[in-house]
Amino acid sequence: MKRYIMRSVLALLFVSLMVGCTKDFEEINTDPNKVTSVPTAYLMTQAQRQILSQRFNTTCLLYSQLWSETQYTNTSRYETAEASFNAYYYSPLADLQKIIELNTDEATMNDAAASGANANQLAVARILKVYTFQLITDMWGEIPYSDALKGAEAFQPVYDTQDAIYASFVTELTEAAAQINESAAGMEGDIIFGGDMAAWKKFANSLKARVGIRMTEVDATAAQSAVTSGLAGGFESNDDNALYTYLADAANWNPYYDHYLERTDYAISETLADYMAALNDPRLPVYADEAPETGTIVGMPYGLSAADAGSITNAQISFPGIAVRSADSPGILMTYSELLFIKAEAAARGWITDDAAEVYEDAITASMEFWGVETADIDTYLAQPEVAYDGTNYKKSIGEQKWVSLYMDGSEAWSEWRRLDYPELTPAPAAAEGRDIPRRRAYTQNEYDLNEENVKAAVARQGEDVMETRIWWDQ
Repeated sequence: MKRYIMRSVLALLFVSLMVGCTKDFEEINTDPNKVTSVPTAYLMTQAQRQILSQRFNTTCLLYSQLWSETQYTNTSRYETAEASFNAYYYSPLADLQKIIELNTDEATMNDAAASGANANQLAVARILKVYTFQLITDMWGEIPYSDALKGAEAFQPVYDTQDAIYASFVTELTEAAAQINESAAGMEGDIIFGGDMAAWKKFANSLKARVGIRMTEVDATAAQSAVTSGLAGGFESNDDNALYTYLADAANWNPYYDHYLERTDYAISETLADYMAALNDPRLPVYADEAPETGTIVGMPYGLSAADAGSITNAQISFPGIAVRSADSPGILMTYSELLFIKAEAAARGWITDDAAEVYEDAITASMEFWGVETADIDTYLAQPEVAYDGTNYKKSIGEQKWVSLYMDGSEAWSEWRRLDYPELTPAPAAAEGRDIPRRRAYTQNEYDLNEENVKAAVARQGEDVMETRIWWDQ
């Protein structure tokens, strides 16, 4: 993280004994081939790529039991409590902050406008900063936020409380959406929406709804305001989904693809496969391939010891399907289906007048259509009594179906499981030290070494720095 990198100052004294100096000294000594500034379009492409790379988070897929480890089972047995968030700050956040600086500094904003209207670049960078910071705070709880990305001004940044961070998220997304000028030049270097600023506005509002729904148990008033505002201008169909496009070449392929080139470390979990099979879910053969030995989809038991996991051969279990693990499978940031589940919950809570059961079915339908399921199969699935919406326990209905729909979005699946407590997941049978399913990540020793006072202040407010401690919204 920039704030932790100690700057070294090199003093160089020039003593000129020459009487005459050429007025062209600077021009003569300037390398015309040296890059002196980076176009913001390049920074945006790099930032988006790094967001997806950081979001390539098998830990969250394992904690939410969408996947199981097939041989090295340390993560699904909760052995490692601490994890570093530094990479999020190095990039993409540093790149996004640089885009903001270049588009607000009078000395650079005109040049920066070559990559799109200043206001639109600022809006996109702000939206993606919120997206990234939410990933971080939802995993660790209190994090450096208001003091982050300030370089020399804050080598030891304070840790902000989550309630303050979430309040800032709502403000940032509201202002960013209002800042967008759809008639001006869009952001270049934008892989997610190709510079379509109307799409960015919908994403900002959809993300605000996500931020809002997370606050339901701790600040219902703020949650309702953010959710209803976000729903009013959010995604309207799967065409609006926020996806990162990967290409089928080594330099640009989906990070998940690497896991299936030469090794097979992860399989669909028995937890998910059995749940879907019991309901004849037509997404199951998309989510996973058949096990070679049986010709059926067989999930890998979750949280086994390394020895027990190693006794199960690859031929006996099912690995993620080709649609999700191909080199060019899209990276998912947020989908229309997720927004509809948020809308269904808003209806269940009485925040909007829509019929919760109808929106719940729309959410399932959107997920299935995204994965290519035929309409007839969707109708058959929804007709089952076991799938029907239960208004007396909407958290269970929405929580379970949302969990299934968030396949390949481990960060959101883990967060929503913690918030709703559905589905009812069983801790790993071989959990290290008898641990329960983690509720957060712990800070690294490096954080204590470099920023002890602020880390300890965060722990004093938040609770013991262990995996079992619940963060602010997880109540």
